[in-house]
Amino acid sequence: MSRLGIYVDAVFHVDGSDKPRIRVDPVDFAFLLFAAEVGKRFDRLVLFGRTRTGVAPPDSVLLDRLELARLPHYDSLRDFKGMVLSVPGTLRGLRRGLSGVDVVWVLGPHPYGFALIGLALLRGKRVVLGVRQDTVDYYRNRLPTRRSRPLLGAVWTMDGLYRLLARRLKTTVVGERLAGRYGGDRGRVLPMNVSLVRAADVVSSPAVRDWEGTIQLLSVGRLEPEKNPLLLVDALALLEAQHPGRYRLTWIGEGRLRDQVVERARLLRVEHLIELRGFVPHGPALLELYRSAHIFVHVSLTEGVPQVLFEALASGTAIIATDVGGVRTALDDGEAALLIEPRSADAAAAAVHTLTEDAELRDRLVARGLELATRASLEAESERVAHFIANEPARRR
Repeated sequence: MSRLGIYVDAVFHVDGSDKPRIRVDPVDFAFLLFAAEVGKRFDRLVLFGRTRTGVAPPDSVLLDRLELARLPHYDSLRDFKGMVLSVPGTLRGLRRGLSGVDVVWVLGPHPYGFALIGLALLRGKRVVLGVRQDTVDYYRNRLPTRRSRPLLGAVWTMDGLYRLLARRLKTTVVGERLAGRYGGDRGRVLPMNVSLVRAADVVSSPAVRDWEGTIQLLSVGRLEPEKNPLLLVDALALLEAQHPGRYRLTWIGEGRLRDQVVERARLLRVEHLIELRGFVPHGPALLELYRSAHIFVHVSLTEGVPQVLFEALASGTAIIATDVGGVRTALDDGEAALLIEPRSADAAAAAVHTLTEDAELRDRLVARGLELATRASLEAESERVAHFIANEPARRR
């Protein structure tokens, strides 16, 4: 295959040693692990990303053995001054990185993603777009205040430009729902799933669980507004009021709402029923948490297709998930999980109680989920994406 470059708006932490080790923030770890697996199908992989040199944050995760086209660091899209100052260095870094690749996969939309697309096309490189979520919806949930409206307007404009580019350039999108927004089935749009579960990790049969005693709920995701963790605290309080001492919740992940989650749990007097475990990277320890839980609950307000669903499916764990983004399609229109409306603690609590009491329903959902997990393994999905990126699109007749 050819040489692949991947642009992701992620932060790479590089130490100052002779053989630098690369670490990434937990929020970016899952997708970058998947991207690295795609890159293994090419002769060379170069990642473009914001770089910080020095001591990495304590929660960063090692993602070694990668070739990095280093770009200047800035905090975020809201750091307007930092972005302006980073322009010269970013353009130099993009040009240097392009010299060693034949095709670039640009995950966006993002201002510097557009710059990379333009530079690549001018140099005769092939460009494939990538979309991981409904960008407008994502920022709307993260930036709900009036002061954020100018930034939301810029995001809306970038999203529209990206969809226009997708009419000419091949595009990968996470989930079938986003595929419709980007042109649907035209041979230039590939719906994909970001799964980190290898075929060998899919359990042959679900573990035997005791459903008469304490029911262990599990949720995995960032403690951020779009993941809606406060709703799950409210749902747990409802369950505790109806079935005292029956349910406990473990949440895996970190984020800026951690203190608010702790305070809400304290006010609702369920703090003794919640364990906040922090970030746990994908691997045996995380999969064991899925396999030992009774029910996996995912209450996001917006999603593409979260990889945590495939981790739960592969673990033979019953799933409750909000019907947002590409979740419904990923879960076979509700054949592999109970789908609930977002923003409703009552719906979440009722779904948990339903799965607790209905063994036949649980068994049917879990059996279908194991079938889906086998088809959407890391090996299968990364191979599909790599083949799509590497091959020229079919000519229109």
